[in-house]
Amino acid sequence: MASTPSSSSTDLERKLPEKVGVQTTTAPNVEYERFLVLDAQFQGPGKKVLLRKLDFRLLPTLSFLYLMCSLDKSNAGNAKLFGFLEDVGMTSRQFNLALIYLFFTYGLCEPISNIALRRLGPKIWFPCIVIAWGLITTLTCLVKSYGGYIIIRLCLGISEAGLYPGSYFILSMWYTPQELATRMAIFYGANTGAGAFGGVIAYGVGNLDELEYAQLRIKYANGPDAPTYHFRWSDVLAAAKNRKTFFMMMMFWWGGSVPTYSLSYTLPTMVKNLGYSAVRAQALTTPPYIFATIVCVFVGWASDRYQNRFVAIMSSYTLGLIGIIILWITTHHPELSGVSYFAILLAAAGYSTQAPIVGAWTSVNVINPSKRASAIGLLMLFGSVGGGSVGSNIYLAEQAPVYPLGFGFSVGTTVLGAMIPATVHWWLMRRENAKKERLDIAEVQHQYIPAELGEMGEDSPLFRYTL
Repeated sequence: MASTPSSSSTDLERKLPEKVGVQTTTAPNVEYERFLVLDAQFQGPGKKVLLRKLDFRLLPTLSFLYLMCSLDKSNAGNAKLFGFLEDVGMTSRQFNLALIYLFFTYGLCEPISNIALRRLGPKIWFPCIVIAWGLITTLTCLVKSYGGYIIIRLCLGISEAGLYPGSYFILSMWYTPQELATRMAIFYGANTGAGAFGGVIAYGVGNLDELEYAQLRIKYANGPDAPTYHFRWSDVLAAAKNRKTFFMMMMFWWGGSVPTYSLSYTLPTMVKNLGYSAVRAQALTTPPYIFATIVCVFVGWASDRYQNRFVAIMSSYTLGLIGIIILWITTHHPELSGVSYFAILLAAAGYSTQAPIVGAWTSVNVINPSKRASAIGLLMLFGSVGGGSVGSNIYLAEQAPVYPLGFGFSVGTTVLGAMIPATVHWWLMRRENAKKERLDIAEVQHQYIPAELGEMGEDSPLFRYTL
């Protein structure tokens, strides 16, 4: 690690690369000056060591927990192939309805859980929800009826609601905009191959000797006008009224949750319909998710590398759309089962890849932590309730193997519900950036003190949206 340079904080400010989002003001506070000194010290190998320590302490733990959470929700589709309906005495229609019920409690509790996470911290909140869902999952073995299965699914939704949005929020509190999408992609892709449980989740990452810098680099990632870190209910309300929250919700809902959940629950049956046995169909459901993980991490890395979320997310939707269209066509031709399977790989990769990009795009453009936690929770509320309930019921058993409703609905929602809102969202933010570029920076800094600019968050005249 480099020694402390002798240059003043003003000199450091000139030497450092411009921070993403907010331009530097002329009067940084003492804490910001300290950040500039530390940032200079951590350039090069020091920053790589810091990121490696953060990665090893956060990603394995969050990834493993998400793997367990994903298995709880999606294994129902695999159990169906091995006689679960007959054992419990359920019809196929009742099974689909039972899948819906989880998403009502799951989605409704997501924003509530993120607020609790913001108030209590991960070291208290996460162990509580992990213990709860572990107990409920264990009790699933006692299910003997349709009613019992509904109760289990409702309780599972409550207990698991906090993991996914909470993990996105935690990652946004430790990684800068240039690093976030890659880590969210690794976390999201880990539901196919997470490693062993490692580290302890907390805002304070235990024994990091670079801890002060790790915290300050996120606080001042957008410049010296840092947002407040105090929890306020007004920030929760502001997230609920924000236009960006609803655009991101549309994308996460229609372009992600609906096709992703529908594929997750139908994939084993869909592969079996290609002419494979039930046992082999189970094995063949794994490669699409492995491929999806690889694509997911690559697109996340590219999104960070080039700082272009719109291109990344539109590429993801396009890949998923191509896969669904090819699959829709080839299911009418049994002799093309190999092409159908290839299309499943494309669809799974495209629709899985969009999720971390939506999360990163939301996080980097909502800089107040409480408002960001609420925005993530709200967009996932609609994604889970709407996406899960719709997605689990559009591929109807009586329409197998061609599924006209399922394929048609997936294509329509991707274009109308995701690609068009994403384009409008990008255009509006681009227009806002253009307006701010025409402002006189010196006049803005004369009109507002740094605390006022920080309070404005992304509405500050100095903030620039990441496109």
